[in-house]
Amino acid sequence: MKKNNIVILVTFLVIVDLVIKYLVKSYVDNIVIIKNFFSLKYVLNDGAAFSLFSNRTYLLIIIALVCLVFIIYELKNNFQDKVLALGYSLVLGGLLGNFIDRLVDGYIIDYLSFKIFNYNYPIFNLADILIVGGIFIVLIKEIRGVYNENRS
Repeated sequence: MKKNNIVILVTFLVIVDLVIKYLVKSYVDNIVIIKNFFSLKYVLNDGAAFSLFSNRTYLLIIIALVCLVFIIYELKNNFQDKVLALGYSLVLGGLLGNFIDRLVDGYIIDYLSFKIFNYNYPIFNLADILIVGGIFIVLIKEIRGVYNENRS
């Protein structure tokens, strides 16, 4: 993947994430989309996944900075591999979206709420989806690479 395309993709993802969060903040309180399954809820999260490290904003900012450095390093070393570049770009876009929120406001806006088999799944946002999806792509690519090496 070309370096310019990576910058464009990451910038686009961050902008979309921040615009959605702004719209949620401005217009959403609790909107039921599919009763007893999916709704949009405006939630402020000052922690990480599952509200871990709540009230530890500075620690989470430091962790995010370390992750940003690592992801940028990996992108620079793997930009020629389109699959890895895509995976790392998704992670970077999500990480930057949440990082900007945390840096500016001290919290992240979450809004996607699912209830599955009577369990209220933790509320999350687009940036979280990008991070998890990107990590999934990178892991699958790396596992397949190791598997193919072992077969040879």
